Amino acid sequence: MKCSCCGENHIICPGDITSRPSQFFAPCPQCNPTPRPKDKPVSSGEDIPGPCQCNRRFIDDVMADIYQILQKEGIFHGSEPLSSIGTPLISPGLFLRRPPVLPPRSLLIISDLIPVPVAEIAYRNVPELLGIVYHAHEIPGPGDVTYGQEPTIHEGILVCGCDVRADIFLSGKGPVVVIKKQAEMHIEFPKGIDPKIFSVEEQVRRLHPDVFIDACAGPGTLGLTAALFGVPNIVMCDVWHASVWSAIQTIRVNQKKLGITTITLYDDVKKRPPVWTGEPALICSATGNGINIQLYHGTYELLGADLPSGKRLTAFDPFDKESFRRNDLFLTAWKEKIGGEVFIP
Repeated sequence: MKCSCCGENHIICPGDITSRPSQFFAPCPQCNPTPRPKDKPVSSGEDIPGPCQCNRRFIDDVMADIYQILQKEGIFHGSEPLSSIGTPLISPGLFLRRPPVLPPRSLLIISDLIPVPVAEIAYRNVPELLGIVYHAHEIPGPGDVTYGQEPTIHEGILVCGCDVRADIFLSGKGPVVVIKKQAEMHIEFPKGIDPKIFSVEEQVRRLHPDVFIDACAGPGTLGLTAALFGVPNIVMCDVWHASVWSAIQTIRVNQKKLGITTITLYDDVKKRPPVWTGEPALICSATGNGINIQLYHGTYELLGADLPSGKRLTAFDPFDKESFRRNDLFLTAWKEKIGGEVFIP
């Protein structure tokens, strides 16, 4: 699927997953993945192996290739360990039991030391590199936002390539594909059995709701999971513009799997305030045979008037879960206002 940002065909859809997802990064018989020590430098004179005949290359060799570019351009002096480049994220992200062999444009690097000119050199010369994002050791986004208070916003900066990537979470109904604009979203990498996914499955199977409300939606992981398990009405809401944008892409990439026939956009979330703590604005709806998804930009505290009727189940997934669990007054008020059950995955 073509990326909505860069236009390149690097976004995976559920229909692309015809076998185990780990096969995307499995070596072919001719690959020779040799792990490198991450706490040691890479020699400037070493001949780094290129891609195998399968057009993929072991991640350690890709990182070593980038290391030599940083050394040649004067960013590294040759004594820095390989791990000092930054945090590598594969796309699609998924749980792996061994380091991956990378196809083209499948590696995003989070770093605080690669300037734009050098990043562009790396992007031109390392075919596996999807992009490089600058992060100043802060979690992107506004964090937990309190209605009526000014949030503190942190955003990464895309210095080359593209930062839109997919994550694949496993569920009892098959893979859940979630899209993220990673420069503006926190890292939440898939595990073998993801506890949040399992929690949604468990609650939906137990309660059989007509309406699932994903109040802190992020890129739409929990709402999409509920839809896969047959909940007909999904409401997703988030104050952060990048979360809403990412959730739109998540809906699009799962359109066929969910049986969605019509996707309607009511506003351009990129032109809205980065953080909107006012009344939720309907940004996107998606409908099909037995499925109705509504995506809002705004605070969940003001949801209510336009929610679909029926038996409701609300998921709250804030950053500070422990403090949220202690907010008995709010949770009681929510149940009185919205009705149904509430859980924190």
